[in-house]
Amino acid sequence: MDYNKIIGSNIRFERQKRNLTIDELSEILNIAPGFLGLIERGQRGTSIKNLCRIASFFSISLDTLITCPADESMIVKEEPSIEKKRTTILTYISSMDEQELDFVIGTMKNFKKYVSNKEEKEEA
Repeated sequence: MDYNKIIGSNIRFERQKRNLTIDELSEILNIAPGFLGLIERGQRGTSIKNLCRIASFFSISLDTLITCPADESMIVKEEPSIEKKRTTILTYISSMDEQELDFVIGTMKNFKKYVSNKEEKEEA
């Protein structure tokens, strides 16, 4: 059994399920994109520390990450539904620190005010 291939396939499956690019996931995990690509293709292994971080980020067990082959045929290559978009946002939010979360919350509040004001002007 080629564990590097299984691990890589599972990481790719989980990443694509969340509509993340390799660059986005590598930034979140603080892993070089080229190295992450090698891991996904099963060409390189990685440390237990990285595997634990990856499993934790995807909210899956380490056992699932390293032993259960993903069914990549289940990934649908289409426009993300609203649920997939929400999952993508939650994925980003889960890796943010408190300062980043405060910034995002402030930005969202300002955006809501902007949209509300714009709608009021259009009705008038």
